[in-house]
Amino acid sequence: MKMNPAPSPSASAFSVFSKKNAPLVDALMENFFTEKISGADHPFIRDMYAVLSEYSTRDGKRIRPLLLLASYEGYKKGVKRRSEITKLACAVELMHSFLLIQDDIIDRSALRRGGKSLHVVLDEMFYGKTHNKSIGSDLGIVLADVLFANAMQLISSAGIGPREKDEFVRIFSRTYEMTAWGQILDIAHSREKRPDLSGDWPLVISELKTAHYTIYYPLVMGYVLSGRRDGGEISAIREFSLPLGIAFQLRDDILGTFGSEKQIGKSADSDLSEGKMTLLVKYTLDFLEGSERKKFLSLFTSKSKAKSDISGMRSM
Repeated sequence: MKMNPAPSPSASAFSVFSKKNAPLVDALMENFFTEKISGADHPFIRDMYAVLSEYSTRDGKRIRPLLLLASYEGYKKGVKRRSEITKLACAVELMHSFLLIQDDIIDRSALRRGGKSLHVVLDEMFYGKTHNKSIGSDLGIVLADVLFANAMQLISSAGIGPREKDEFVRIFSRTYEMTAWGQILDIAHSREKRPDLSGDWPLVISELKTAHYTIYYPLVMGYVLSGRRDGGEISAIREFSLPLGIAFQLRDDILGTFGSEKQIGKSADSDLSEGKMTLLVKYTLDFLEGSERKKFLSLFTSKSKAKSDISGMRSM
């Protein structure tokens, strides 16, 4: 009988941890939005919170809150105040939804996590009610700000010591400042007429938008919440997490080019059609030569791309 290879112990352990803890994060978020909906002062606010609830609680990996919780449990001697730490993990997940809303508006993406992007949902809700053709994007930008306020409310309500909370807020603010700079660089280096191929922008963007935001900072958040402050240990977390974050981004680049819409929950053509200078594109240009390289670059930098253009770039 042919047997599948056993998963690595670390992968198996994290899978078990995820199955146990992701539902706790989801339940807390659902309860939070239920309270927001029931306590809304106006029917419009209630309806908007219902939209935010549906969007934020869609199926997802919950990788950031899970890494925070795993780090906290790993460093803490005995798990105390677990429900309060889960509130902070939920704040991190709400910030992820905040960033996804922005990302989809910037990238003009119609799909997210197997459903319609928030700005598309809002476009359809208000279709025919206004002359504003950008109503979905306009509302989405501000509703993302509501999620930011919700995240801060969760942090404020968490019953943890002031020392741990102050340190958490410091790292929390640093996380999203650095992510914003990564997003700004990503926008500046997308849809370029003449890409700067000499620099390492794709790597810098991947570190800021993914490695720091997805792996490093959630692990550091969990570490400081455990009450520890060893700079050497934080350096060790960084040394471990940044290469893992780059690998995470490379996998995302590959799925974003070769994966199916079902796999990634959004269009598999988006990175190439948007002219995103990902690591995968940068490495492709590094390896291609002569006329083939010139052809790829011409297709990549064109303002509009046909399906055949995307297919051609994908094959190269």
